[in-house]
Amino acid sequence: MPRFLILWLLPGLLVGGLNAQPITVAVDSTESVLQYHGHHPLHGWTGTSRSVHGTLRLDLDDPSRSSVTIRVPVASFDSGNSNRDANMLDAVEADRYPEVVFESSAISVQRWERTASGYEGNWTVGGNLTFHGETHPVTIPVTVRIEGNRFEATGAFSIALSQFKVRRPKLLLWSIRDTIDLEGTIRATLPDSAVSRR
Repeated sequence: MPRFLILWLLPGLLVGGLNAQPITVAVDSTESVLQYHGHHPLHGWTGTSRSVHGTLRLDLDDPSRSSVTIRVPVASFDSGNSNRDANMLDAVEADRYPEVVFESSAISVQRWERTASGYEGNWTVGGNLTFHGETHPVTIPVTVRIEGNRFEATGAFSIALSQFKVRRPKLLLWSIRDTIDLEGTIRATLPDSAVSRR
């Protein structure tokens, strides 16, 4: 290849290489939220945490090379009933196991496309959930949107308290249901250059 042609192509090749590099950003704990939905024969309730921390390693060219780690203090969940929250903290032994932690192990991409303002798509995020001193694999379907430099991922999944060896609290002689439904929204701010050069 002629030398002048190599020199002409070099800037574009370098930018392409830079674009392919993953970026690492912190989860925006002031904008992210995680909720759990509990169930009892007489009623249901929702506990909400707005103390979601973690790190996202994102490859916008190939999201399957991305990864995520999320940490949430169990004491940060608020159901609007202090007695119920105290009972749940006792059941999950929050003094011994103060955090819920999720670490991804694989991301499968069903759809990922450019939009007028960024990206959007659907991923399946597999990983390990550590709760009450127990670690088990979970799979989370996730909808991802990037608008400008704002990243947002929403997902929902369910766990069984018995699998994590949690004693189920009782109300009026009935235990709460074994299944707990979780849903969350993770938000982060990306570097302007991460999206603008693509």
